[in-house]
Amino acid sequence: MRKFFTACLMVAGMQMVSAQEATWVPKNLAVGVGVGTTGIVIDASTTIHNYFGVRFGVDIMPKIKVNKDINLKTGSGSLSQLTNEVGMLNTYLSAAGLETIDLSRYPDGNLPNKMDVQGKFSNTTWHFLIDIYPFGAAHSFHATVGAYFGSSQVIDLYNREDGFLQPINAYNNAYLYAQNTADASIKSIVDRYDMIGAEMGDYFVTPNPAQNGNVNAYAKVNSFRPYLGIGFGRAVPKNRIGCQFDLGVQFWGKPDVFVPTYNKATRTYQDEKIDADNAGNDAGKVLKTISKFSVYPVLNFRLVGRIL
Repeated sequence: MRKFFTACLMVAGMQMVSAQEATWVPKNLAVGVGVGTTGIVIDASTTIHNYFGVRFGVDIMPKIKVNKDINLKTGSGSLSQLTNEVGMLNTYLSAAGLETIDLSRYPDGNLPNKMDVQGKFSNTTWHFLIDIYPFGAAHSFHATVGAYFGSSQVIDLYNREDGFLQPINAYNNAYLYAQNTADASIKSIVDRYDMIGAEMGDYFVTPNPAQNGNVNAYAKVNSFRPYLGIGFGRAVPKNRIGCQFDLGVQFWGKPDVFVPTYNKATRTYQDEKIDADNAGNDAGKVLKTISKFSVYPVLNFRLVGRIL
């Protein structure tokens, strides 16, 4: 797909150069502002002969945030039962020189059974677009080829309060310590509960010690996104003010979703790429939906002011 669009851009570019050398040197310029599915559009544009227009600019996407609670659990027992044993467990942890579990962070003094997470969609991009007018100056209909460029990480999911899960992280560290040592006192408690985290089918999502005990999941797409579309309006209007309408798609590839997990087999924390078929019913449905969007729809309206 990328090769196809690169070829289209090269052909369009050669045609523009040919037209320029034959009859015309670019001497008009416009600036535009718009709004649409790519956010707030700000760009500059010019035309080369009557058949080609060129646009370059930025699409500023306001950050869209959604809040949700995710249930926490242990492998066995309950978090309320574990809370009752934290005092004794802290005595053992202090004796072993390990971080203790500080429940003063929580208003009720209990280990939380939910974590408050926020999902954020951010998609600010740059664009380079070539408008092709098949009817020349007679009509403003155009086909457009080009590309959008931006960060590959478009969705972030994280616990809203920094360090909120640090006490849970301290407990998980105590659990892992007990599995690797002969400390029977700590082991006698933690073995009755297992680690604390959120189950997602075959995946166990836990706070990451390297990230201050926070949870950070994310979705990635291609940073280079070829674009194909159609529309009405000229890159540089014939009058002082004009408008332009665009409809098309960015080909940003199949999104990959990564979540922080603890692999009990390798005893390591890692950002693991999720397979939607193994992510459980609810999470699987969400991930399957996200993975279907290999293109991003573009619907923009732009006001254009001619300055040359």
